[in-house]
Amino acid sequence: MNNQALVRARCMLRANKLVHRPKEPATAGVQNLMSSRVASSSFQHHRFAFSSVAQEQSSTNRRPSALEQANLDVITPGHSIFVLQKYAANGLALIRQSDFIKLCKSARPGKMKDAKAIATALKEFRHNNRFVLQKAGARAAVEGMIRSSIPNYKELYGKPRLHAAVFVADQIIDEKTALYFAIETELVDQVLGEIQQALTEMEERGMQLKIEIKEKASGDEDDDEKLLFKTLRVTEGLVKVLVNRSVRPEFNMKKRAARNYLKRLQTVAGPELSTLKLATDIALSIGGAAVTQNDIVGPYAAAWWTKGVVDESILEAIADAESREEEAARAAAAEEEAANTEDDSEAEEAGEGDEDAKDEKE
Repeated sequence: MNNQALVRARCMLRANKLVHRPKEPATAGVQNLMSSRVASSSFQHHRFAFSSVAQEQSSTNRRPSALEQANLDVITPGHSIFVLQKYAANGLALIRQSDFIKLCKSARPGKMKDAKAIATALKEFRHNNRFVLQKAGARAAVEGMIRSSIPNYKELYGKPRLHAAVFVADQIIDEKTALYFAIETELVDQVLGEIQQALTEMEERGMQLKIEIKEKASGDEDDDEKLLFKTLRVTEGLVKVLVNRSVRPEFNMKKRAARNYLKRLQTVAGPELSTLKLATDIALSIGGAAVTQNDIVGPYAAAWWTKGVVDESILEAIADAESREEEAARAAAAEEEAANTEDDSEAEEAGEGDEDAKDEKE
């Protein structure tokens, strides 16, 4: 019995201690929490400060690039691509974007072989070295190719300028160069502007720009006609490149294809109003209203983000060109009919003269 009373007393004493235990003030817990947060924030600050210093030290102490190690006396695209090919042979090393930009900026004015070296570098580096072209690299490549492909004649007229612009446009359209993924609309407008300027200069020299569009080339076309046909083709291609990129085709791809596509994609910018106006002017001057409507305005209006809306000035330009073509066709038909009538009358007069001659003989 005494043991039971002792156990009961101990239990009562323990319960009283738990109930009447003095509580810590509320501010103490808050102060502890704030101090812990300050300590963690100071730790984070010191950690980030240390990481930024480490990044600066790593950037200043980074390994020299391939062109920096080569230390070339004369830097040209040909020399640079030789060094980079040797440096990154068999895919053992990756090519830096800065080295590629140096290669493009070393292109000399009027040296077509430099433009071809840049185009070769775009194709080889992407295929062999997993080179991902960025917007800065695409700008340097296009500007370098334009600078090198345009001859530095004292008097530069339209045809050499057109050859240069068509060459650069071909590289943009070519999937192997990967310019599709990184080129900005402003650069496409620059190439189209060169084409338009060249056509204007050629027209001022008396060259006929309008050609007959055929489904299949016959092989009898002269060099000027082939050049104009190629100009029309690359103009259509530039518009389609920007339209296809802007409609986000990766949404309709399989997962692996979409991943590979997005790894290279740097911009989704589509054609601007300035792009469409330049392409429309070029297509109207070469192919006519029907070709412009089907191959330039049609793909642009079919893009989902345009909602089928095209600027009124462009539609008016196409309508005016169509009316001029119809008037010219009617005038040509009337002229042909008049020529046929004149030939018939001459033939009748010749027949009557023969009959009179026969009567006189008789």
